[in-house]
Formats: sequence, C-alpha cells, structure tokens
Amino acid sequence: MGRALPLGETKSEIRGGLASAAVGLGILLPVGLLPFAALGAEGAALGIRAAFIAAVIGGVIITLVGGSAVSGSGPRTATALVLAGFVAGLSADPALRSGAGIGWLVALASACVAVSGLLQIAFGAARLGSIVSYVPLPVIAGWMDGVAILIIVAQFHILFPPGSPLSISAAVVASVTALAAWLVARRMPRVPWALFGIVFGSMLYWIVAPLFAGPPGALVGAPAPGLALPFADLDDVPALRAHIPQLLATALIIAVIGSLESLLSAAAMDSRAMTRHSPNRLLIGQGIANLAVGLLGGMPVSSSIAVQLAMYRAGGRRTLASLISVLLLFAAMAAAPGVLPLVPIAATAGVMLIVSLGIFDQWSGTVWRRARSGTRDRDAVWGLATVAIVCAMTVAFGFVLGIAVGIGVSIVLFVAAQNRSLLRTVATGETRTSRRIYRDEEAAALREHGASVRIAEIEGAVFFGTAHKLERELEAIADGARWLIVDVHRVTNIDASGTQALERLAARVRANGTRFVLAGIVPGDKHARALHAHGALVTQHQTSFADVDRALEHAERDVLDSLGMPRADHELPLAEVALFEDLTDEQRARLEARLERRELAPEEILFRRGEPGDRVFVLVKGSVTMMSEGDGKQGRRLASFAPGVVFGEAAMLDGGGRTATGVADEPSAVYMLTREAMEILRKEDSTLALAVLRNIARQLSARLRFANRTIDALR
Repeated sequence: MGRALPLGETKSEIRGGLASAAVGLGILLPVGLLPFAALGAEGAALGIRAAFIAAVIGGVIITLVGGSAVSGSGPRTATALVLAGFVAGLSADPALRSGAGIGWLVALASACVAVSGLLQIAFGAARLGSIVSYVPLPVIAGWMDGVAILIIVAQFHILFPPGSPLSISAAVVASVTALAAWLVARRMPRVPWALFGIVFGSMLYWIVAPLFAGPPGALVGAPAPGLALPFADLDDVPALRAHIPQLLATALIIAVIGSLESLLSAAAMDSRAMTRHSPNRLLIGQGIANLAVGLLGGMPVSSSIAVQLAMYRAGGRRTLASLISVLLLFAAMAAAPGVLPLVPIAATAGVMLIVSLGIFDQWSGTVWRRARSGTRDRDAVWGLATVAIVCAMTVAFGFVLGIAVGIGVSIVLFVAAQNRSLLRTVATGETRTSRRIYRDEEAAALREHGASVRIAEIEGAVFFGTAHKLERELEAIADGARWLIVDVHRVTNIDASGTQALERLAARVRANGTRFVLAGIVPGDKHARALHAHGALVTQHQTSFADVDRALEHAERDVLDSLGMPRADHELPLAEVALFEDLTDEQRARLEARLERRELAPEEILFRRGEPGDRVFVLVKGSVTMMSEGDGKQGRRLASFAPGVVFGEAAMLDGGGRTATGVADEPSAVYMLTREAMEILRKEDSTLALAVLRNIARQLSARLRFANRTIDALR
C-alpha cells in the first residue's frame, strides 16, 4: 500500500484538482462547440458530450499510464479544429447530413480519433518522443499563431451562424466577457479565469437579455444524452468506405498535432516544475486515451500547459490532484443537462477569444518588437518570415499544408545559412610546419619555399548545401601551390555530395600540378568510410593522413627533395651539426672528446618522461620523436628531430626532468653531452663552453622566432 499523505499535502492536492477542473471546464465548453459546428444546434449537443467523454475517460487513462502526475489532459482547440474540418467535409455528403446518416458521421469522426490513438501508440513504440526537438521554433510559432487566428475565426462562425442576422447584443456579451476574463487572468492569476468568464458571461446574458429586442445569441444547450457508442448499430454502407482516405489523413494530422502539443506542454511544464517526463511513455498514454475515447464517441485528447500550470500553482504535485480533477469534471458532466441550457454561446466565445490570445507565440512577438526598435538580425528576420508564412498557410489551407510548408521553408533557410565558408584557417609552410625539427639550412629552405605548401582547415558539415562553395574556395587556395593539405579533423559529416566535391577538387588541382591530400582521416573512421563508400579519393597514391602534422611532414620532405636536399641515408659528420658551428678545429676536437655515442634500434627509448635532464643530444643519423606519454607508444607526437639537430637542451639548462619520452623512429645514432662533461669544459676552456652554450641558445632562439611568426599568422 502507498504511504498516506500528510493532511497538508492532501489539502494541496485537493486545491490543485479544483483549480485544474475549473480551468479545464472553462476550456472544455467552448472547445466542445467546435468539432460538430457544421451540424448546427444538434452538433453543439454532440460536441459537448464528446468533450466531456474526452475529459473524463481520457483524463483517467492519461493520469494512470501517461507518466506524468500533473497531466492536464483533455479536449484541445487545435485538434478540435482539425476534427471540425473533417466533419465539415463529411456533412457535405447528403447521405451523412441528417437522419440515420448523423450516426454514420459520428462513427466516422470517432473512428478518426481512435485511429489517431493507434498512430500515437506507434509513435511512442517507435521512440519518436524526441521529435519535438527537431521541429524548428519558427514553424511551431507560426503554427501556434495560425491556430490562434483559426480559433478567433471559429468563434465568429459559432456566434454568428451563416444565414443568421448579425446580433449586436451577442457581440456585446462576448466582448464584455472577454474583457472580464482577461482582467481576472491578469490581476488574479489564482482565480480560474476561464470558468469565471463563462459564469460572468452567463449572468451578463440573462441580465441584459431584456434590454434587447431579441436574445443575445443562442444558448449552448444540453449535451446529447447518454454515453456515445458510435459503432453499436451501424450497417456497412458504401458511404462510409468512401470517406476512409480522408479519415486516415485526418487521423494522421490529429496524431501529429496532438503529440506535438502534448510534448511541448510536457517540456514547458518540466522547465517550470523542475521535473522530467518520459516522452515515449507520454505518447503511448495519449494514444491509449484517444483509442478509448474514440471508441466511445469522444473528441481528441491532448495536454494543456494552462491546465497543468493551474494545478501546479494551486499545489497539485501528485496523481491524486489529477484524479480529483477528473472526478470533478465527471460531476460537471452529470450536472450538465440542467446547467448548460443556461450558458450562452456568447460567453464561451468570449472565453475562447482570451484563450486564443494566450496561444499566440511570445517569441515571435518579442523578436518583432526588437526588430522595430532597431535591433535586427538576419536570422531573426528570416525566422519572422517563416512564422508569417506558416501562419498564413495554416489559416488559408489548414494545418497539414501549413506545417509542411513551414518545414520546407526551414530546410531552405537552413541550407542557405549553412552555405557559408567552412574555412576555419588558411596557412602556408612559411608560418606553419610539422613537428619535425630540421637542421638550420633545411629549415631556412622550407621557410623560403613555404608558400608552395597550402594548409586549409575546415569545420562543419560538408554536405550538399556547402560542398560547392567549399570546392570553389579550396580550388582558389590551391592555385600555384605544390601541395594542398585539407585538414578535416573538425568536420562533423561528409555526405555523398561532399565526397564527390572533394573527388572533383582533387582531380582538378592535380591536373594543375598540385598534390592534394586530406589530413584528419584515420583508417576505419566515419570520414574514411564515407569516402570509400562513395569511391572518392581511392587511388594508388596516398591521399590522406591521420593528422595535419604527418601530412605537413610528407609535403616538407617532398619540397626538400625538389630542392636537391634529399634526406641523408648516411651519418652526418659532427662538424656539420649546429652544436659545432663557428668552432675552431681544436675546439671541435675537445668538444668531440667529451661526447658519448649511442646507437638506437627502431622504437628504442632514448629517455623517458620524468627522468633527470642531465644531458643534451646531437642527432647524427636517423630520427628521434618526442612522445607525450611515458611508454612512448600510445602518446601524441610532440616533435621529431632530423639529423644535425640538437635537442634535450631545456632540461639540461634548467635542471628539470624530461617532459616527454624520446623514441627512435628508425636505426639512429646520437651523441650526448652530459652536465658533468659540460662542467669539465667550463673549467678547462671557458671560451669553448661559452661557444657551445651560444650555439644551443641560437637554436632555441630560431625556434622561438618561428613560433612567434606562426602565432602571428594564426591571429
């Protein structure tokens, strides 16, 4: 058994249920007039009964299985308008207009609601509950504005039926009722303004009725008696089958709109109450409710943020409040035959006018006011244009075309917005190099001819909306270059259009003598799979590298080869390394005598991260790479050294530990000058020691200067 609630919490739940029922009843009555409005007075009776069935039966089911204690579900305007359009189409069929045909018409409308419930169950089972997050805000805003306008238009049709004389008195009652309800909603938010409006409007009607020649409009009238069983005594007639296509289309619209409205309401409630709902369970609960309600002749059910907020603000937090609300609505249903004949349609129309004002989207209004004040943004302007288009299409052609056009416009605007430059940075080999450190003459040559290597870093999605512009921009960058390296490690996606654009680009620049490679392609990753799946850049030549560093090193090696500075496959004499620069023969001999030689096999570790930095190294053969991790195998490459380069000097000079792990890339040879040997040189020949330190400092200075140029170029 569940834990009994404390008295204080029980009172809060009762208050929440009372508030929810009051607001729900105030919305239920005018909404109930919408679905069967095309049938006149008989349609009002059928609609009120369908609304009560939806509120009571649907409310119980959603409260128990919908996954949200503060449910606030019942008949809602948007879905009622869609169903009204379907019924209006059915009423044009003479076989369904009167007599037994009315029963068939109600059965078709009920079947439409039931099918929409089945579709919502399928939506939830397919885990489409997060679909609301993919609907653009301007589309939702335009749809809400369109619904609000349709509500206003519907009230005029209900208040002033076609063919009837215009009733000034009915317009006065509706207007004063709307004003009174609006004032209560603004000044007394705890009062159920919708129910107040109906009560106030009803009293006003009976007070002013004697003052006019005729009554101020018609009365709501009693709901149709009993519980509807629309499928009990129907014969199989061709007229029913003829409307099945329209039934299925309308059911789909109701399912989509009802699901969207419920999910938006639940999301808004979560943000205010700091709760979290299960969107898929909510859809399944809504679907079961609509299936049951449809089988019993009710109208569609969905959630309402207005009803939910009324319950929450009054203290309702649990299922008990929702059940109390349903119980009170059931009591109102039982009392309806004696009470509703006293309620004027003008009062319900006035309440619905205020309901429509609350439906108008606030975001678009805020953006419009800011735009008028001079605070304008291109995206905001296009968003307002989308709102206007969706609103106009919804009012003129209905919900489906309005939403479809809105999503189409949003896609076009999205593609237009994405058709921007994907270029993040553009650099050349003059200011950006690989992490391989070359000897001075090689580094100088690479800087001198660095313009022949172009590096373009791109970010975003390379898809049909951006591929052609990117293709043109990269082709312009490649003009006159020896190498074009395109860094794609920040690219989120490459679609078929993107892969083919890269393929065409590679073919064109290669025809002009430029070598093209992609950087940031790891074998087996999503970009590599996309390229290979579409047959792009699949050649006998290497066209991709794991990162831009390796791609740059590959291009640099090619540039050096083209300048007649091929990589030495022999050991470099000590006299040619930077440490021996500007030394006399005697000084070179003394320095060489203090050096220790070490041979390294491939992948052999020269030193590990954290070890004492007690020596400086001179590479004369092979290649040594600094890795970020201690084992030297899984780390990131920090720098690679070519023959003739001095390294390890920073730890030697400041006495700190090694900050990286040195690993041989291939058979290599190094000479080492230890701190002890340097101290001996200082004591024996201070001039030589000073010259050695000067050569070390010169290399450090050259690297720092180049680093500064690179930073300036990136800025």
